[in-house]
Amino acid sequence: MGPLITIGIASYNYGDYILRGLNAIKKQEFTDYEILISDDFSSDNSVAVIKKYIKNNPDMNIRLLESSQNNGLISNKNRIIENCSGEYLMLCDADDWMSEDCLLKIAEVIKKEDPDRIFVEVAHVDERGEIIQIEHLSDNQSKWGWNIHHGCVTRTSILKEHNIKIQQDVIDDVYFTIEVSKYCVKISKILEVLYYWLVHKDSEGRKKRDSVSYKKIQQMICNSLYYIGDSIHYIDVHTDFYTFRDKEELRLVLLKIYYFNILFTAQQRSLKDKWNNYKILHGVILEIDRNYLYNYFLSFKGIQPLRKYTLYAIIICSYIERAHLMNLALIIFHVMSKFKYFDQ
Repeated sequence: MGPLITIGIASYNYGDYILRGLNAIKKQEFTDYEILISDDFSSDNSVAVIKKYIKNNPDMNIRLLESSQNNGLISNKNRIIENCSGEYLMLCDADDWMSEDCLLKIAEVIKKEDPDRIFVEVAHVDERGEIIQIEHLSDNQSKWGWNIHHGCVTRTSILKEHNIKIQQDVIDDVYFTIEVSKYCVKISKILEVLYYWLVHKDSEGRKKRDSVSYKKIQQMICNSLYYIGDSIHYIDVHTDFYTFRDKEELRLVLLKIYYFNILFTAQQRSLKDKWNNYKILHGVILEIDRNYLYNYFLSFKGIQPLRKYTLYAIIICSYIERAHLMNLALIIFHVMSKFKYFDQ
């Protein structure tokens, strides 16, 4: 019988960062875990650092999977899914870390509530160690709308039984979390920051991209919107398992991905690129749902299935679109983003 939790770490050239995450796990009071590190043929000293750590900490149940070639982040994470042995899987980035009581609190929830998935609150931290944003959970958090894997644990049997992997041509977290949510009956929440997500502001995901990579990412976002549209149709067909609320929450996620990528995909690019990006994404969402501006949850009152930051951003953007002022709003955002950090 395997451990309760597999902590899966996808590693590639993070030799300067990975020890912080491993040392945070070492400090945990809870120990019924395995650490499964999959290294994607790192060209730095990552493998040497990891092997030395394993040798010096034989009691930590660490397994290292080494690749003979670089296959990319998606393949690396999927190898973790394929090889994990825990009852639950927690996917982590190699440069992130958890609070000292993270695993204990997660294990207590598992024992008490037996959920299919657990969410914890996540702090975005810069390289100076300062918190720049916290992803707070809503009291009524939708399982469809927590579209990050950071700090989450998922029942491994769901992944294995339904052959759920991370996909290349869509936003990886969006695909993975929605596919898992199709089969999750029960979720649990810990309304406390237990996971720290290191943000590299000069990373490929945030700096100004060249035209080729920008177009590729833009296409990935369009694919993700179409995928959510297909998932909404899936819910429509399987009415014996899903409710009206499931559909409206997933339609709200469609708006979330739509608006956040209007704001963030071209964040470091020209104003002209921002306007063009909006035009493209607007055309896609009209194909998927011509009534996208009308959703049960588009109100500041009542149930809030997403965190406040996200829900209010969606509501404000929907009002702006109804007034046909999105191009003007993008001018304002273009100026503001030069002075303040914004992220999804």
